[in-house]
Amino acid sequence: MRTFKNFSLFILALALTACNIEAVDGDDDDDPDTEVYYRNVSADYLPSGLSGSTQKAKAADINGDGFPDIVLAINGQPNKILLNDGSGDFSHISPVQLSSQGYTTQDLSIADFNNNGNPDIIFVSGQGNPNELYINIGGGSFSDISNRIPVSNNSTSVETWDIDNDGAVDIFIGNIGQNTILINNGNAFFTNQTDQRIPIRFTDTEDFTFGDVTGNQWWDIVTANRDNNRLYLNSGSGFFTDQTQFRIPFIQTAEESSHISLVDIDGDGDLDLYIGNSTLENSPYVQDRLLINDGEGFFSDETGNRLPQITTNTSDAAFVDLDNDGNNNNRDFDVVLGNPNGGLWILINNGNGNFNNQTSNWIEEDYFPQVNDIEVADFNRDGFWDLYLSVQNNPDQLLLQRN
Repeated sequence: MRTFKNFSLFILALALTACNIEAVDGDDDDDPDTEVYYRNVSADYLPSGLSGSTQKAKAADINGDGFPDIVLAINGQPNKILLNDGSGDFSHISPVQLSSQGYTTQDLSIADFNNNGNPDIIFVSGQGNPNELYINIGGGSFSDISNRIPVSNNSTSVETWDIDNDGAVDIFIGNIGQNTILINNGNAFFTNQTDQRIPIRFTDTEDFTFGDVTGNQWWDIVTANRDNNRLYLNSGSGFFTDQTQFRIPFIQTAEESSHISLVDIDGDGDLDLYIGNSTLENSPYVQDRLLINDGEGFFSDETGNRLPQITTNTSDAAFVDLDNDGNNNNRDFDVVLGNPNGGLWILINNGNGNFNNQTSNWIEEDYFPQVNDIEVADFNRDGFWDLYLSVQNNPDQLLLQRN
């Protein structure tokens, strides 16, 4: 009898345990409050061989099928294009191979340089290696016309836009040394017009961005440097003057900036300035900075009032309305911060340009990829913003936002 009773108690205990496990599992699966908003689908959605040398990633529809693909700038290996099958899955389609030589590639930009309606690609490299230019001849097939880029420098960054307002996309290259302006003649042939268009400044530029900071409809340039950051105002038709000392508030200690963004933080219609800082070169100042535009291109430092303390090394900052609480009049940009020493931050904008750290709601605990770059796009076309992470020393990562 005692044996039967003990056996009955054992069966009851197993049943209760099973119920408890089922309840816990049910809570995890069904209760949205117990789940973070991003899920890591890298193992299933990305191909193997992304070995941890990706410096930058950019999203664009490369083959014209309507889905955002991913172009990768890879240091020391051939650059790659990952094609999207339409659901955000890049794993079952072979990467498009470029005739890349595996240079010390640092950055890329995508634009239609020859006005044929297809996205072309420029890669820039460090240590004097050649830059690479590929013209898309349709369907994601490329022709290598790198010999049309007349400069090779120790380059860190590149962006493309119509600098001289003639209807053709030009190129700005950030260098360790003098930055470079290449003007497009309209058919993807370029001339170096640096000396005519921008002051000679030998800086260690890590990143730069462009936008109309003064409201005069001309796009200006802001550079993030290992020394002083700089603001170049466009005087018309792509000629720039250095207005840094009159418009950017300096701090007393040395500032090493790895990222810079122009974005309307406070919803007043003008472009504010976000500066991502680091101590990778032993700078004593690491806090990211937020500078607010007065509407005429004069900036005030409102870091202490608007940002939490950020003492990590910011490699990239991606601004997007993650929680979809903005509207057409006020985009209400939130920010995703990447750190090359490991980790992501999610800062949510309260609608007035003040940010709160809500990382724990969005990212799983103990998730610390060494982030070089963040690319934001709706890869699976569900109406929510996803993240592609270029990761140092480990394979790249893809995070899809749950609906």
